[in-house]
Amino acid sequence: MIMPDYGPQITNNALLDRLYKQKTWLTTRIQYGILDLFGRLPAALNIDRIFAQISRKLVGGYLYSIKLEVNTACTLRCKMCYISNASRELPLHVIKKILDRIRSYNIRLEILGGEPLQRNDIIEIITYAKHRSKIPFVSLYTNGLFADRKMARNLNDAGLDAAIVTLISHKAEIHDAFAGQVGSWARTVENIGLLSQAGVPVYTFTAIHRENYRDYKEIYAFVKHSLKTNALFYQYVPQKQNDPLMISPEAWHEIKHWILLEKNKVHTAFISKFYMLTGNACSGGNFVFTIKADGSVQPCPFISDLSLGNIYERDIWDIVKNRFSHQHLIKFKEVPLECQACSHKSVCGGGCRAGNNLLFGDYAHKDHRCLGPYNRKIERETLVDCIPSFF
Repeated sequence: MIMPDYGPQITNNALLDRLYKQKTWLTTRIQYGILDLFGRLPAALNIDRIFAQISRKLVGGYLYSIKLEVNTACTLRCKMCYISNASRELPLHVIKKILDRIRSYNIRLEILGGEPLQRNDIIEIITYAKHRSKIPFVSLYTNGLFADRKMARNLNDAGLDAAIVTLISHKAEIHDAFAGQVGSWARTVENIGLLSQAGVPVYTFTAIHRENYRDYKEIYAFVKHSLKTNALFYQYVPQKQNDPLMISPEAWHEIKHWILLEKNKVHTAFISKFYMLTGNACSGGNFVFTIKADGSVQPCPFISDLSLGNIYERDIWDIVKNRFSHQHLIKFKEVPLECQACSHKSVCGGGCRAGNNLLFGDYAHKDHRCLGPYNRKIERETLVDCIPSFF
């Protein structure tokens, strides 16, 4: 059976990249309208397939979001932490320079650590991003331990759009043991309430691994009914060979199905259209870029060995525009050989491959969670069941 092909993955510059900044300014303003239009195109006539092929060649990738690792310091010692033990901090003047360069381009900002709230100037950073650089959406990933009443009020006053708080379990003993600090669960839960009371939209963030995967439904219920906020789940990224925190692909498939198709249909519709239009379940290196605390620009927060340049030496626009001058990024974004026979390769691209260098020695393997290759028609309604990971 010949399956519809939505086009090759984005592994080189598009036609509009000659005017990269102008393209980004325009595209970030109409991107959701484009996705909505794409979602309404009739698949039966292959119009959506043609639209995707043209879009990948004409528009390609663009700077949708920057993940900014402002420090590496943290008081916790979580078993799954991917941050180096070296204590680094991106200087404030460097952060402001980056924000100045993307001012008014409608590019989102995701603030990462370490623990960002351990910075004394974190409120200044958020305020500068929102009010000086006109960033439309600023989110902050935190363990929540430093989000006391005063900090919560300051974050809200600064204009923070979302606090994404790590929650390992609905059970204090599991959370504390995993985080390496007794009492951390109680403080995190208390401070989630303080953030909500201050007016900051809160999302819990739970990576699914060996020590909590049986409890995902209970975690969801706890967040919704006890914390009265929103639960986000994510696939665990392996940190070493034979990582004991990994779960089986079959177990992850069942959990992913429940999270996406039973509990989060709005986001599922969004990412399904994104996969079909852009051709990759991994947005790193095409739409999302991570600036590490050492200044290196990487495709993903979980990756530190695919540097596209350093912010101390080159402008962010120059790094992003010329990213495909790096052969290692091209290979990272190419469809793995294992996926060539899969009917979904043109909308998946191999899934999430963060951690593959530790599992297999390189990134040229498919997502280890994948149950494929598949030989079935691409259906929007069930697409995410075949894609092994999501964002």
